[in-house]
Amino acid sequence: MREAVTFPISKIEFTVPKSAIDVLSPTFHHTQTQLFSPFQFGQWVRLALLGLATGELSTSGGCGNLPTNFNLPQQSGSNSGAQNFAGAGDMLRGVDPALLGTLVVVLLVSGFVLMLVWIYTSSVCRFMLFESVLKKRCDLRGGWSRWQDQGLRYFWWQMGLTALGLAAAIIMFAPVLISMLHTLKAHQKPSPAVFLAILPFLFLFAIIAMVLALVAVLTKDFVIPQMALENIGVIESWRRLLRMLNGDKGGYAAYIGMKILLFIGASILFGIIGGIAAFVVVLPFAAVGVAAFVAGKAAGLHLTLSIILLIIAAGLIALTVVLYVMALVCVPLAVFFPAYAMYFLADRYPPLHAALFPAPPMPQSPPIAPLPLPIG
Repeated sequence: MREAVTFPISKIEFTVPKSAIDVLSPTFHHTQTQLFSPFQFGQWVRLALLGLATGELSTSGGCGNLPTNFNLPQQSGSNSGAQNFAGAGDMLRGVDPALLGTLVVVLLVSGFVLMLVWIYTSSVCRFMLFESVLKKRCDLRGGWSRWQDQGLRYFWWQMGLTALGLAAAIIMFAPVLISMLHTLKAHQKPSPAVFLAILPFLFLFAIIAMVLALVAVLTKDFVIPQMALENIGVIESWRRLLRMLNGDKGGYAAYIGMKILLFIGASILFGIIGGIAAFVVVLPFAAVGVAAFVAGKAAGLHLTLSIILLIIAAGLIALTVVLYVMALVCVPLAVFFPAYAMYFLADRYPPLHAALFPAPPMPQSPPIAPLPLPIG
């Protein structure tokens, strides 16, 4: 590992910051120390919650995605799928269409509200995760009360980025989609020229999406530490970050490249481990679900509001259990990637360096012995 080198020139010291490769070793050591020296299951449980709340597990190592190659046991014969579909259709015949429509609307509105709640929660938990990795100690209750103000600032920043992406998509694709709808309403077949016209917009939107993703990564890696340590806003932190970027473009570019490589490697390794863990957990839930479906079909049950709500509740419970088990498996990612950003930024941002490498306490001098009393 190449340590930071100091060159004394006329009593002025110039320090070369560690590169994206140099900080790998202290990052691995930090992760090992926090998680395994000693191993504390309670800390893993809390860090898994923060990993789920912040989305760090899905954006860093691919552990947030459920395996897509899992299939329920199927009956033999070519008509088994059609028979199951027909059986489900028979159960749906007794459901009022107005009830289904109401449920769809309620689910859509609830999903939107839950999305806003999750974004706010993830914004606050991002600061809690930063503090947990920095101090190697996870405090959920105290952290939530400490970081609500900064989390709210970060929440509005994330909402602004989301609105910007949606606005770009609407501006680019709305005219083409409106033209296609008019063509379909006229019962005409869209010409190939319409699809060719979309390609430049797709390419442009892909570039915009990559830029927004890069901004999001730089914000959570290098802006959050400034907001947490100095209690400043997102804009001011970005101004400082831009000055850092201008002074070390190559170093930050190497960091992004190395992080992509680490992301690929972590996706492969923890994707396999997380997939195995998900399969083991999903299997009993799937068996119970298939048995309940077969029993309900044999008994001639029809879907009612109570049964639909029960199915939704059971599905949410199963999904929560599976995601949390995968989060427990992938806790090292929730520590490693934030720590990697910290150790890279530390040599470039003195307040973080001081917090990450605190100075040892000054030794106390021994007490001075009292002078002897004069004789007589």
